[in-house]
Formats: sequence, structure tokens, C-alpha cells
Amino acid sequence: MLDNSTNKTNLKLRDVETASKMMRRYYRTVKETMRDMAGYLPKMCWWPGKKLLARHIWMDALHADMLRSRTLDLRYPRVDVEDNDDVHLLSILEKLPTAPTDEQFLISVYEVIKPEIVKSLTKYLQNSDPLDDAPTHLYFRRIMDEIGMQLEEYQSIMKDFHDATNPEAVKWNRLVGGALNSCGGIDGPDRQIDPLAASFVERPAYELPLEGGRDTSWEKAVVQVSPRAARNFTEEQIRVAIDHANEVWASETPAALIWEYKNMPWELYFWAARWCYDEMRHATMGVERLTVMGLEVGVDYPMVPDHWRAFRERGVKYLLLLLHRLEQGGPIGKAKWKKKFIEMNDLAAAQDCDYDWADESGHISYGVAWLKAVFPEWSKEQTIDEGNKIASEWGEWIGNHHKNGTHGYEIFLDRMDRKMEALSNSSGK
Repeated sequence: MLDNSTNKTNLKLRDVETASKMMRRYYRTVKETMRDMAGYLPKMCWWPGKKLLARHIWMDALHADMLRSRTLDLRYPRVDVEDNDDVHLLSILEKLPTAPTDEQFLISVYEVIKPEIVKSLTKYLQNSDPLDDAPTHLYFRRIMDEIGMQLEEYQSIMKDFHDATNPEAVKWNRLVGGALNSCGGIDGPDRQIDPLAASFVERPAYELPLEGGRDTSWEKAVVQVSPRAARNFTEEQIRVAIDHANEVWASETPAALIWEYKNMPWELYFWAARWCYDEMRHATMGVERLTVMGLEVGVDYPMVPDHWRAFRERGVKYLLLLLHRLEQGGPIGKAKWKKKFIEMNDLAAAQDCDYDWADESGHISYGVAWLKAVFPEWSKEQTIDEGNKIASEWGEWIGNHHKNGTHGYEIFLDRMDRKMEALSNSSGK
């Protein structure tokens, strides 16, 4: 007679209730780490790190969405997916952005949290039936593969930035790792942290900066817009590329929303993560196009947090209002530039504008959803009126700096002129 308890040589047993609790903790870990990264992105000064965070915020939102979906598959009522049962884990994760430096924040995420996520997902699969729990296997293998790619990208940029022997970095690494282990780690179950980890949880709450951080090696300006109108097509190319490069503020704004507004519907975070990455892609388009032209960011042209400088004190939601209002005119403007660049045979710039145009069409719907969430008392008409007002204020703010000569652009105009003159001479024009 068959012994039904041993008729499989590699029997792996885990009931649905246990699996769903573990899945929920994984979801929380990835989601809250993504929120940490979004919160820190505006503060991040180091340009390679800022670009890395934006890309990985989007990827992590995709991962969290898969984990959330699988949690719901496993008979978990939707209302319970966002419950704060893992309170000690959450209390530790929310302190990651309090890292003293850019380097130490990146260490928290990429040398502590993400490797532990991979270890936990690997362990889960090793003890999971690949048939009964097949959807989890499919999701986890994608997540593990993509986190592995993230860690490789992190290592590639950190080799010249991170000193692994830095005593402060080593101390921070141990502090975060010890706190995470104390609360039950990624797998759980959640438990009260020990006294040694209490100092980490007791750190003051992280607050968003009043200005987006920019690389400390760069020259500064007050505004991103040149006070001089373009005098020829080359200067038009440069002007559009600089505008693209300065979309960093537009990446920082949805990132700030993700951090600032806790316990919002998941879809809002999911859309904001994509929005954040799209805008950083646009900024990178501009930087790369200008690099091809021989112009270096922070040396020959500025990257400036001027929108934040003008309106951040009113609150992140007013930056959202400005961003949404400006993006409403984006598709028309990008379509115009695409056409002109094609006519002038600048196909690379035309393609950049084409994809930017496609992205902004989606961003408008994200903006509408977020505005309804953060200004629930506003009617559609009031939202339109307030958007028009802040856009007008923005134009006046730029115009006043140009008029008063307080734009800080002189050094960049001189450098661009010299570079373009040298380029013209070398090409025999």
C-alpha cells in the first residue's frame, strides 16, 4: 500500500495561508524600498546615482506589482494586502533615506536590501512546489534576474565612487543590516527589534529637500532657460536639448509624490514610478545629444532645479500642478519639433521628440489621477484655473530673472559660443 505522505521523492509543502503571508511581506519590502528610492532621488546629487535610481524605481514598481498580484491570487482579501502587519519591518525601511550621504544611501539599498531580497526569493523557490505554486516561480525568476541586473549596474557605476574600506560606509552597512535582521529579515515573521537596532529606528524622519540635488562638481545657474534667443538652427538644436536635459525636475516631482503621500492607492505609485523614469530618460536624451555636440553638462550648459526653487515651498502638490499644466502642451510642442528636425535631417533629435511625445500623452492621465488625489476639493474648472495661474507665474519668474540679469547664464553662453566656434572652424564652415 502506498504511503501518501511520502509518494514524492522531493515533496515540498507550504500551504496557501503561509505563502500569502510571505508574499505580502516581500511585496511590502519591494514597495517600501521603491518608495525610499523615490524619496531620496530628489536629494541625490551624484548624477550617475540619480539616473540609476530613476530606472530602478520603475523596475521595482513592476516587481512590486507582480508580488501584489500574486498575493491577491493566494486568497488574500484585497483589503488586507496593504495592512500594516509588518510594522517593525516598515519602521526600518522608512529610515533608509536618512542616510548621511549619497554613497551610504546606495549602500543601504544595493548592498543590504536588494541582495537580501534575492536570497529570500531564492530560498522561497527552493521550498516551493513548482507545479502547485507555478505563477510564483515565473514572477520570482523575472524579479531575481532583474535585481541581478540592477546590482551589476550599481557595481559598474560605484567602482570609482565607493570606497568599500570607508569606516563610515562600513558602519552604516552594518547598522542597516543589523536592523533588518533584528525585525525578522525579509522572510519574517515580523518581530520586535532589539535594543542594538533601536538607534536606527529612532533616527529623525526623512524630509524631502527644498531643491533637487545637482552634482557638486557642476557650475550653477539660477534658471535653465537661456536669456538669448536662438540665432540659427544649431542654437535651436542646443536649446531643445538643454530643455530635455533639464527635465530632471520633472523626474524628481513624481518621485517626491511617491514619498510624500503615504498609503495612497497602489496604482498612483505605479504610474508615478513610470513617470519618474520617463522624465529621467528625457533628461538623458538631452545630455547625450549635447555630448555628441561637444557640450558637457554642468560645464557648458546648466542643469538647474529652478521649478523647485520657485514653487517647492508651497508643497510638492504644487510642483505636480505645474508639471501637469506644462505637460498638457507637451505633445503639440514635441510634434512641432519632430517635424522640424526631420526637415533639417536631424533624425536622432526627431526620434527623441517622438518618444517624448508618446510618453507625455500618458503622463497627462497620470497627472489627472494624482491631482484628484491631492486636491480632492477642487472641481475640474478650479484645477484648470489653478494650473493656468501657476504656469503664468512660472513664465513671470523666468522672465524676471532674464530681465533683471539674475539668470546666472553668462558663463555658459560664453563657453557654448567658444565650443560652437571651434566646432565650426574644425569642420571648415
